[in-house]
Amino acid sequence: MIHPARRSNAHSAGRHDPRGRGYAGKAVPGFAAGIVLVLAASACSSGNSPGAGSGANAAAHPSTVPTQSAGMIQLGAHTLPAQTTQTLPAFPAYYDAHQDDVVVTDAFPKPAAVMFHANFAPSLGVVKAGSQPLWYIVRGRAVAGQLAVLGSEPGESDYSPLWRTVIVRWKPGVSPQMLTSDNMINDLAKKGKLTVTDTSMLVNAPVVSKP
Repeated sequence: MIHPARRSNAHSAGRHDPRGRGYAGKAVPGFAAGIVLVLAASACSSGNSPGAGSGANAAAHPSTVPTQSAGMIQLGAHTLPAQTTQTLPAFPAYYDAHQDDVVVTDAFPKPAAVMFHANFAPSLGVVKAGSQPLWYIVRGRAVAGQLAVLGSEPGESDYSPLWRTVIVRWKPGVSPQMLTSDNMINDLAKKGKLTVTDTSMLVNAPVVSKP
């Protein structure tokens, strides 16, 4: 059973036929992991970072995104100013039976922003349906420790930090099992053991660390 994390400065996403993965739970058991994101302190960046997310019963763990020398990036004739770091809440999610760390920052429509404790981003409403990978959110009955399931990750040809949300529910009389990949979810759906429901919820949730 998945529960959204508590609001922080940032917020806390898979691959099924309807293009919209993820599992949005009626609640996501504690998944706020301290994760260090590197934010460029440029004039075009905002002073605050959004934050919170969805996770599960698994213990959260910190991850660190490596920093980059300010002189390595140039905008015209000027380099970016010195970079700063900020700790943001993150949660683990499954991708092909391993765990990635994800931070949810923005969501659309407003109910999704409330659910994921994220910034409401109206402009996400113009993103074409089906153009983003899916993440699966399990609602209702679930095994202890169930996480969101991603349909992609950095390095894959279809990866994007924007995810279409798919709601997963176990059918009555079926014993839940740990879901760790979108292929597994789709196979079980074909066998009639669970349902997958595409939604209009779009979430900006970049993967910030992976094995």
